[in-house]
Amino acid sequence: MPTLHQGIEIDPALAGLIRHMRAIDDYRQVFDRLQASWDTLTLLGQLSGNATEMSGTRSAFEGLTASLLGHLAKETRDKVMTDLRIKAQNAIDVLVRNLFERTADIGFLAADTDIREMLEAQSSPDARAAIEARFRDYVAKYSVYSDIVLVDREGAIRARLAPHEAQTARHAIIDEALSSSGAYVEHYGVMDFVSDEQALVYAWRVEDAAKRPLGVLVLVFRLADEMAGIFRKLLPERDWTVLGCVSPEGDVIAGSCAIQLPAGLKLSPAALQGRDPVVRLGGRQYLAMACRTAGYQGYMGPGWIGLGLIPLEAAFDQDDGELSKGIGEDLLAAVTSQAGLFSAELRGVSRQAAMIQADLNRSVWNGSIRQAGSTAANAAFSKILLWEISSAGRKTQAVCDASIGDLHRTVVAAIMEKCRSRAAFAIDVMDRNLYERANDCRWWALNASFARVLAAPSPEGRRLCGEILATINALYTVYSNLILFDAQGIVVAVSQPSQSHLVGQALDAEWVARTLALRSGQHYAVSSFEPTPLYDEASTLIYTAAVQAPSGGKALGGIAIVFDSTPQFSAILADCLPTDEDGAALPGAFAVLVGSDGNVVASSDPRFPIGSESPLPVDPVVLDRDGDLACIRAFEGKHMAVGAALSKGYREYKTSDGHRADVVAICAVPLGEVATDALARPAPGSAGKGALAAQKPADGVEAFEVATFHIGRHWLGVKARDVIEAVDLVGLKPSARKAGDGLLAGYKLHQGQPVPVLRLARLLGIPDASSEEQQIVIVRADGRTLGLIVDALGLIPEIAASELQPLRDLTSKTDVPALGVVATRDARGEPAGMLMLLDVDRLGARLQGESGPAALIQAAE
Repeated sequence: MPTLHQGIEIDPALAGLIRHMRAIDDYRQVFDRLQASWDTLTLLGQLSGNATEMSGTRSAFEGLTASLLGHLAKETRDKVMTDLRIKAQNAIDVLVRNLFERTADIGFLAADTDIREMLEAQSSPDARAAIEARFRDYVAKYSVYSDIVLVDREGAIRARLAPHEAQTARHAIIDEALSSSGAYVEHYGVMDFVSDEQALVYAWRVEDAAKRPLGVLVLVFRLADEMAGIFRKLLPERDWTVLGCVSPEGDVIAGSCAIQLPAGLKLSPAALQGRDPVVRLGGRQYLAMACRTAGYQGYMGPGWIGLGLIPLEAAFDQDDGELSKGIGEDLLAAVTSQAGLFSAELRGVSRQAAMIQADLNRSVWNGSIRQAGSTAANAAFSKILLWEISSAGRKTQAVCDASIGDLHRTVVAAIMEKCRSRAAFAIDVMDRNLYERANDCRWWALNASFARVLAAPSPEGRRLCGEILATINALYTVYSNLILFDAQGIVVAVSQPSQSHLVGQALDAEWVARTLALRSGQHYAVSSFEPTPLYDEASTLIYTAAVQAPSGGKALGGIAIVFDSTPQFSAILADCLPTDEDGAALPGAFAVLVGSDGNVVASSDPRFPIGSESPLPVDPVVLDRDGDLACIRAFEGKHMAVGAALSKGYREYKTSDGHRADVVAICAVPLGEVATDALARPAPGSAGKGALAAQKPADGVEAFEVATFHIGRHWLGVKARDVIEAVDLVGLKPSARKAGDGLLAGYKLHQGQPVPVLRLARLLGIPDASSEEQQIVIVRADGRTLGLIVDALGLIPEIAASELQPLRDLTSKTDVPALGVVATRDARGEPAGMLMLLDVDRLGARLQGESGPAALIQAAE
C-alpha cells in the first residue's frame, strides 16, 4: 500500500527518507503554488462560460506531479545507494585480492631452504640472528606484514621479526597448520604469542625433505594499515561516507572513522541483510549498504563483508560538483530515451507531461479559434484567460522538465563518477598486482639453493632448481613461466615442463644485462610491455632480480618471472566494468589499459586489440595534475561517459623504488546517440511571441486573426476563420491509393466524415520530422474539408491587412500555396519572426489534383 507524504503517494520504503530530500521538497512547494494557480484559472473558466474546460487538465497535472515527485524520490535514493554499493564493494574486493596473494606467500616462504635448515639444526643465537635478518629482508620487500614468527614442532618460538615477550606458541592455529590437508591456514582473532588485539595471520608448516613437519611459519598481516589505505583511496575529501569491514556476525573489523565505526563495535546482523536501508548507530541514522565479495580466482577471503554508511541528514545533499555542470541540453535529450539509464516509469512521466501539455495547447488553441472574430462582450476576457491557462500549463511542464532534467543530470553525473571510480579501481588493482610481481622476483632470488647451483652448476642442482620453480609457479598462478639464468644469460631451469627447451639457451633481451648489473636484493628490473618469444610473441611484462653471491660482488645470475598478462589484465578489466543493480555490465561499456605511448595494453573489447591506438585519448596534463578525471566524449556517433585514472603505485612500488610506468585505465559507457538532426523544433509558442506582445491594430484598421503553427523551424499560419479545429493523429488511416509524391498522408474521421490529410511539410519542401507531438489542423478549403499535419501549434495573433506582403512581391514562383508573409515585431519594434500565411484554397486544389474523390472514397472503404 502506498504511503502519503504531504499529499504525495510514495513507496513505503521511502517514508523515512523523503523528508531528508530537500530538492524534492523544493519542487513540491513549486508544484503547490502552480496547483493554486490552476484552481484559480479553473474557477475563472467556469465563471466565464467561454473558456475551455480545465478540470480534466487540472486533475491530470495534479496526478502527474504527485507521480513525478514519487519517482524523483526513488531515483534520488537509488543514486545514493548505488554510490554506497560501489564503494563498499570496491573496499571488500580490493582487500580479498590482497589476501589472495598472502595465501600464496605463506606456501612459498614455508618451503624456503634457509628456514627449513634452521629448524633442522640445533638452536643457536647466530642461526636465529641470520634467519631474523632474512625476515627483515623479506618485509623490506613485502611491507604488508608486521611480524613473522617461526615456531618449532614443540611450540618453541625459534625466530621472529617483531620483539615480543612470548617464548612459546600454544595457540590452536599451530596444531591446525601442522595437521591440515589444505594449502594454508587463515585465522583472525587474539593470539597470545602475536598480540593482545585481534590479528589476521596466515600459517603453514615447514617440512623436511621427506615431507615430515618441522614446525610452523606464521605471517601477521598489517590489516589496520591496509584497510586505512583502501579507505583513503575510496573516500575523497569532504565525503560523508563511512566505510567498514565487518564479520557476518556484525563485528566491525575495521572502519574508516574511529568515532562513527570503530573496530570492535558490534552491529546488529539485520544491518547487514539489506532489509531496511536505514540503520541506527550511536544515536544517529544512516543509510547502509552491505556487500559480500565477488571473490578472486575461487578465493573468498575470511568471509567478511564490505559496509558503506552515510548519515541520513547528509545523504541527499552531496553535490555532483563540476561533473553535472558540463552536461548540456543536447546530451540530456540524447540520453533521456536510453532504457538502460533511466527507468521506464520515469520516461513515462516525461512523456505523460508532454502529452498533457499537447492536449492543453490544443484545447486552448481551439478555444481561441472559437473566439476568433467574436464581438461578444466577454470575448477579450476569454482570450486572455485562455492564454493564461496555456501559460500555466507551460510553467507546470517547465517545472516537470526542470525536475526531470536535474535528475537526468544527476544520473549522468553518477555514471561519469562510476566510470571514474571503476577506472581508479582497475588501476589500483593493477598497481597492487604488479607490486606483488616486483616483490616476488626479489624474494625468490634470495633462495639459497639458487645461489649454490649457480655457483657450482650440476645436473642434479639444475633439476632441484626446476623443482623449486615448479613448486613456486603452482602457488603463484599469475605467471606463465619462471626462469633461472646464469651470469652469461644461459637458462639453467624453468618452472614449466613445456618450456624445458629453453634450458641451455642464451637469453638476448636487454633486461638480462640490467638484471646482472643489480648489486642489491632490494632492486629489480622490469621489461617494457612488448612482444616476447618467452610469451608466445605476445606482449607482457617480465620482472627480474639478480641472484647474489653470499659474499657479494658480481651477480651469479638472475631470475625472470613471465607475467601472464593477457588473462590477468583481462580479468581486472572485466571486474571493473560499470554494472547495473543486478551486476550485469552496462550495455556497450568497455575498459582499456593504455601505456605511456598511447597504445592499448589490455582491453575488454575486441575492437581495441593490444598494441592498437587508444580509442579515447585523455588529457595527460589533467591526469598528471589530478590523477583521474571524468568527462563526456563523442565516440563512434555516441555520447560516452568516460572515466580515467593514472597509475599512482602502491606502497613502495612506483612511489619510492625508482620504477615509473605511466599506465592509464579508461572506463567508458555509452549514453546516447549524438544528434545529427539540425531541424530542432521550437517549443510551442516560442516563435512569434513578438506578434502577441505587439500592439493590437488600431480600431477601424482592417485586420484578421491568424491561426499559426510550426513545421520544423518554420512559422506558418492560415486565417483563423478558415480553421475548424486541431485534432490529434490518433486514428489517422493511410490512403489505399498513394499519391505520386506522397503528399496525401491518409484520412481522419472528423464528425463522422473522412477528411483527407495533407503532408504539409512535404508540399513545402521541408524535411519530415515526425514526432509524438504532431497534430492535424482541420481547415475549410474551397467548399471542402482537409487536414494539415503540423509539428506544433502556435499563437493566434491579430494582423493588420496592410502588414501582409503578397508573395508575388517577393518571388516569381507561382507554385507556392501562400498568400504572403508578415514580418512581426515586438512591443519595442524589434523583429520578432517571419510568418508565412498559407492559402487554404490552393492547398485544397493541390490535394484535389493529387487524389480525387474516388481515391478518398476507396480509402474510406
